[in-house]
This record gives sequence, C-alpha cells and structure tokens, in this order.
Amino acid sequence: MSTRMAIMDIASEAVRKRGYNGVSLDQIARDVGIRKSSIYYHFASKSELIAAIFRCFSDRIYAFLEETAAGGGCAGDRLSAYIAETGTFTEGGKSICMSIALNIDRDNLQSEIVDDLLTFHDANIAWLTQTFELGLKDGSIADIGDPLEEANACLALVDGAQLMARAHQDPEFYDQATLLLRSRISVSGGDDVAR
Repeated sequence: MSTRMAIMDIASEAVRKRGYNGVSLDQIARDVGIRKSSIYYHFASKSELIAAIFRCFSDRIYAFLEETAAGGGCAGDRLSAYIAETGTFTEGGKSICMSIALNIDRDNLQSEIVDDLLTFHDANIAWLTQTFELGLKDGSIADIGDPLEEANACLALVDGAQLMARAHQDPEFYDQATLLLRSRISVSGGDDVAR
C-alpha cells in the first residue's frame, strides 16, 4: 500500500470514530509510521486530506447505489441492501458513516467539503425516493406514503440508528432501530427480511 493510501485509510478511520475535530495529523503520522511533514507531501492541509477521503467514500457509495439500482431487483431488494450497507458503517458499534461524522463538525469544515456533503445527501435522498416510488409500483414495501417523505424518514432512521449503535458501542442497536422499517419489506418473491 502506498503512503498516500495509508494516510487516507488511517484518516478515514479517525473521522468515522472521532469526527473531524478528533482527527490529529500527528496521530495519523504516528499510526502510518512517518513524520508529520510527510503528510504535507501528499496533502497540503488537513482539509484537503478530509476532502480526499470523503470523495473516496462518496464515490464508493455512489457506485453501490448505481449497482443496486441497475441490479433489476424489486424495491424491497434495493431498500434491504441499503439498510444492510449503512449498517456496516457501525463496525461493531465503534464507528459511524463518514457523512454523519463530518456533519457533526460541519461548522469547522471548508465550504468545498460542505458542498460535497450536501451533494451526497441529495444523491441518497434521490435514490431512496426512486426506491419508494418503485415500491409503490411493485408492492415489495408495505404502507408507502409520499416517496420523498419516506426517503427523508428512511435516511434519518438509518443515520440515527448508527448513532444509537455508536452511543451504546453495540451494533444490535442498529438492527433494533431498523427492525420496523425492515418489517415492511418483502424481497425476491415475498421473503420477509425482518429478523
């Protein structure tokens, strides 16, 4: 692994566990095994580093959303995959999604990162709205109201569920918080995903 990628990996983990304000370039340098000045060879500032890791993170999620939508499954399949994917961000109750972590410290972020966060939010809401619209057509999600309202409620739910899991250091809280939503989903021929 290159030094640049090692720096980004360590910084990404630090943001998800401690937020923007909890990221220390000194600590990142120690964890990577380099001098702090070496970080500046790859990134001009902490903000540039954070912007780079958020772009990598958001690109990965955009690819997930695109692949899931292109997969041809029913809305229930899509929503179930989304809930499962966002649940992985808890990493055993020790972490949260990078967008949540950065939004908590939003007042300290450069405008470029804030703009990227807004774009990320809008992309998730658009994808979820399309998913609930599909659910109205294929019947694989029960009791759908307005698709945009459902999308906003779903995003708030999975984000809040991650925070609950993090607060309790227990991923079971994510599963408990999303159970009611998952109970509304039928996937691939009607299998109930609520467990």
